[in-house]
Amino acid sequence: MKKIFIGMIAFSLALASCKKSIEKEFPNPENYDKTGNLFAGMFTKTLYSWKLYVQDYGEWWWDLAGNGGVGVAGYSQVSQRYITDRYAWFSTFDDLTGTTAFGSYPQLWSNRLGAFYGSVNTWAVIKDNIAAVSGTDLDDNEIYYSLTTVMKDYAALLAVDFYNNIPYSEAFKGKDRVFFPKYDDAKEIYKSVMDELKKLSEDLPGQFNKMSVSAKAVFKVQDIAFAGDVNQWVQYINSIRLKFAIRISGVEEAFAKSHIQDVLTKNNLPTKDQVWPLPYALKADAGGEWIRGIGESWHTTFIPDVIMRRMNRNSTIYEPGIDDPRLPVIAMPTKFSDLTVTPAVGDYRGVNYNADGQKPAYVAGEKYYTGGVMGDLNEHLKQNSRSMYNLATYHRNETFPVYMMSLAETDLLLAEVALKNLGTTGKTAAAHIKDAITHSTNFWYTLNQKSPFATTAPIMHPTKPSASIINTYADSIAARFDSRTNTEDKMELLMQQKYVHLNLMCPYELWAELRRTRHPKLEPMTFNAKVMKPLPERLRYPTDEQKTNPDNYATVKSQDNFTTPIFWVPANLRSVNPYWDNYNYE
Repeated sequence: MKKIFIGMIAFSLALASCKKSIEKEFPNPENYDKTGNLFAGMFTKTLYSWKLYVQDYGEWWWDLAGNGGVGVAGYSQVSQRYITDRYAWFSTFDDLTGTTAFGSYPQLWSNRLGAFYGSVNTWAVIKDNIAAVSGTDLDDNEIYYSLTTVMKDYAALLAVDFYNNIPYSEAFKGKDRVFFPKYDDAKEIYKSVMDELKKLSEDLPGQFNKMSVSAKAVFKVQDIAFAGDVNQWVQYINSIRLKFAIRISGVEEAFAKSHIQDVLTKNNLPTKDQVWPLPYALKADAGGEWIRGIGESWHTTFIPDVIMRRMNRNSTIYEPGIDDPRLPVIAMPTKFSDLTVTPAVGDYRGVNYNADGQKPAYVAGEKYYTGGVMGDLNEHLKQNSRSMYNLATYHRNETFPVYMMSLAETDLLLAEVALKNLGTTGKTAAAHIKDAITHSTNFWYTLNQKSPFATTAPIMHPTKPSASIINTYADSIAARFDSRTNTEDKMELLMQQKYVHLNLMCPYELWAELRRTRHPKLEPMTFNAKVMKPLPERLRYPTDEQKTNPDNYATVKSQDNFTTPIFWVPANLRSVNPYWDNYNYE
């Protein structure tokens, strides 16, 4: 394997089981000069930074198992426990004051802002050092500065989506060492970053063309995401420009439209799913990546009805052409399945947020397997009365790739553009949704088929449905979409599809979209006759900010709570609570 340089600091994993292989493949480059390995290494190190693209074990464990089901995934109804009143802490599910419920999980709230600065602090090092080179050295390495800037910009947008105003313009001063950065206006950060991304997308091809043949060869090795394909990077930049322009379109329509139309005019969005593998097998019982987090938290990864009933159409037995073709690879079948026939007949049932209504079945024996940290597949199939996310696709999938963007997510962005007349896409919104279902089906079956777990169990690795079956289902959703008579009703269906596609893989993205659009509608939490409809709007700042940066913190103190909306929530939606009054599904 060709040598890859990773940063000035040794790349390491959390556990020793991976350490030797990583050190062998990625030598610790402590003696960089300023003309090559430094820039390439810092770029690759940033790509590998956790909480940017590579999601880490600790955060996932805390968000799922560690917090008892009251983290982002739980409140967004992306993943949950099989809730009854045996989980007494759900009695305060509606408490967003910061002392219980959503506020009782500081591990996430404290770390996300720090993760922003930690994951892209390499940018300041590259910025300082790129200024010291010229000529061929500059031509061969400028691309690393530009691409690390892309990642810094993306990380900034994620941080804004969590917190609103954040320290930004003074946060990466490198050698200037600004220790107490001011908080910048969130909207201005967005606009500045969007404009910078536009320029970067235009500059990258020229920067690549200036590189020497040998430098391009190094770049191909260092670029673990796209193997030196600069056009893939341009497509990625365009896709996130599209995403974040749509996100602010409800408050900055003219600005958003200018970026959206520019992206559409250039007609250079992703042409394939932009995912990439880590260079080692992901282990559900070892390592520092998200697969371990969900592997150890499988008892909290039951699929809520908000997603399940969109896939199984309220009928538990999977029916090809009627039910979502992705259902068998996203969900685990329950004990009510018939595995004695060929092909096996899968039964799929989600968990409900009506804990009171769910209790009688639980007491009567509709429980789930509780053995072992990782669990035994046969016992899951024998005992589970509710569907978890598919163990082969998710928890035990050693090949699960790092996600950056997908065709289906891009399709759904384009659907919203077409629906709201934010730009000219050349298709109707319904046609984009149909494309999304087709591309998403390909995406999830590919991930499932590549998983080495339980390959002899057909129920865990079902055959991909025919194009005709997929098309029939996609047509039915497109027809339902077209039958809705207003934009908000259409957005409900669009966001349901985003939930199905991104699901457990991207709960923080879904939380952002839920807050922005107030779709899809959620189930109320009914617990001991108490009906609750909470909507956490943001994270709180780390408590250290009050001590170490008090003067600047004072400027944002009034919004330091869980209930102040992020700036991109449109004014007409800020008072809208995204809950049904009951549990009746259409």
